Amino acid sequence: MSRTDSAAAAAETASGTEVVLAVRGLGAGYGRKRVVHDVSLALGEREVLLMLGHNGAGKTTLLRAIFGLGKPMGGSVSYHGRDITGRKAAENVTDGLAYVPQGHGVFRTLSVADNLELGGFVEPRSALLAERRERVFELFPILAERRSQTAGTLSGGQQQMLAIGMALMHEPRVILLDEPSIGLAPNLVERVMQAVVTINRTMGVAILMVEQNVQLSLPIAQRALVLKTGAVVYDGPPDPLRDHVELMKLF
Repeated sequence: MSRTDSAAAAAETASGTEVVLAVRGLGAGYGRKRVVHDVSLALGEREVLLMLGHNGAGKTTLLRAIFGLGKPMGGSVSYHGRDITGRKAAENVTDGLAYVPQGHGVFRTLSVADNLELGGFVEPRSALLAERRERVFELFPILAERRSQTAGTLSGGQQQMLAIGMALMHEPRVILLDEPSIGLAPNLVERVMQAVVTINRTMGVAILMVEQNVQLSLPIAQRALVLKTGAVVYDGPPDPLRDHVELMKLF
């Protein structure tokens, strides 16, 4: 799909579901350097949209601009039809958006339980927080076993699970997930991908996920988007990208 086609598709999804997050002609970068150019995409309700691309393609920059951690250089972002372009990240969190950065974004000196409590800071009702914490423990039983352990002493995979759990503590409707498998052993990558499926299908959360593990991430996505040097070069069904040769042509 061309960049023009992708822009037109930003108002719809392949499944025809309601669009919860729409990006139109977005540009982003750092200082005066533009990294992302005229990107459009649409994330449907209860959908997993996988974003692929080589290192430096602008994937993380795009997620940060969508979430309000980077200033857009043109274009717009809408959430449930409301313009949120450039809105502060804290406001996005209270409105049901979550962002899990790469590199296990946890508070290393605090316990697992304290990290989860901080993840739910927007919810003042302690009973609801307790319910959500138990839901995270059901999803990641190892965290329940280590609830009193300092987060910095957890393995990389356990820290990634905790970071995802923290995002779930404020019951988001959309999660922006940046390379959840980075630095993890193969068995832990499978566990994290299984969790993504559960979050999407059981909890009904729409997910925009950046991931380098094509083999494990393509099967769980309803749609895929490929970014190359900051621009969309493919937006469509994931099946054609399972052909390694065809995928490499886009990189």
